[in-house]
Amino acid sequence: MYEGGCLLFRDEQSTARLLPVWPAGSVFNGTSVIFHRPGKADQPVLIGQEFVMEGQPLMWPALSPSVYSPFQHQCAAQPFLVARVRPAD
Repeated sequence: MYEGGCLLFRDEQSTARLLPVWPAGSVFNGTSVIFHRPGKADQPVLIGQEFVMEGQPLMWPALSPSVYSPFQHQCAAQPFLVARVRPAD
């Protein structure tokens, strides 16, 4: 979902709202994400399609306050470090 300027995803198991933290070089253009994984080809992900996002939850103090503090207050979701994406089966 894209709400209040925040791109959020929902964990199907826990229904928790997640704020993805994409690797540097990734780009969100409003309808898709170009997922950048260093040493691999960039992978476009269309937001309307189902996909699996793998990674790990982060705590807000682990993120740079100068970059992420506005998102903490605006998005009110658990940050999630995205390590890999793939199409859903």
